[in-house]
Amino acid sequence: MKRGLKFTIIRILGIILLTFIIFFPFKRHDSDHDIFLNNYKLVKSYIDSGLISQPPTMSPACINNGKNVFLLIMVPSTASNFAQRDAIRKTWGNVSNIRPIVKLKFVLGKTHSFHLQDLLLTENLLYNDIIIEDVPEKYENLTQKSIAILRWTVSNCPQIRYLLKIDDDVFLNLPRLLKYISKHAQTNTILGCLVSHSSPFRSIFSKWRVSWVQYNEEEYPEYVSGPAYLISGDVLYKLYQSTKHVREFMFEDVYITGLCRRHIGALAKSHAEFSCGYRDKGPCGSNFLYEITGHHYSPKEVQRMWLELQNRWSDCRLVDSYFIYKLVDVFKWIFL
Repeated sequence: MKRGLKFTIIRILGIILLTFIIFFPFKRHDSDHDIFLNNYKLVKSYIDSGLISQPPTMSPACINNGKNVFLLIMVPSTASNFAQRDAIRKTWGNVSNIRPIVKLKFVLGKTHSFHLQDLLLTENLLYNDIIIEDVPEKYENLTQKSIAILRWTVSNCPQIRYLLKIDDDVFLNLPRLLKYISKHAQTNTILGCLVSHSSPFRSIFSKWRVSWVQYNEEEYPEYVSGPAYLISGDVLYKLYQSTKHVREFMFEDVYITGLCRRHIGALAKSHAEFSCGYRDKGPCGSNFLYEITGHHYSPKEVQRMWLELQNRWSDCRLVDSYFIYKLVDVFKWIFL
């Protein structure tokens, strides 16, 4: 009897210990958002007081209309996503020494917070990589932000070779993308995860309901999934002009890469290494040796994954195995 009780207690303690080992890395400490807010507040106070000199303002436009730019990366972001932008700058977005030439810009909308707007200006003083468009920051305006990306590009960098639109929670294996498009030139094309035979949700109970008034066809045209897609430079102007003639639609990927692309007769091409899912691979850099993108990873995960990707012999941690990280994600969704 005592031995059975002792064995049960040991099993319970073992389960508790295993749970602690798995979930402790995900325990919330200080908010990354608050840390970056405090950092930019401090920098701003130093600049305002004259303790450090204000960096020179540089033109955001491309030199020679972008004729020497092989790839322009445009990242839609929101004002409060300081940690996401910082993680990108430290990892796949650190493009200063990359050849062929790659440029990175973050595209933000307007925020009603004067405090945040002030900190954004400070952030841009430091990095000179932020474009603020006159688009209110909310999910329903993602299409407008994507139109703004096209407008800014054709106005400031019209002769770039390629444009990559990529969300700020996407992990990018940039060397692999550059290697692919250097060997396989793309023209008249939008490249990424191709979605075919997709139909609008018509149910009145669906969060993503699309009425027949909003869209009057049975299926969407083929389109490229929104977290990341590549546009060949030769169609940028035509694609932007099409937004003046094609009625705006709520889903930016369907609108830009489906409806507007169809309007100009460009191709939608599939590439198997662009992620089609939501965290469909564990947050480990080794999982992306032969992948180009992965969707929805935290800033800390992106930084760790990038270091792991640089080490070809790096092994994934136990917690990054498929079933465990899925369990972790469920745990965080429920309790955090």
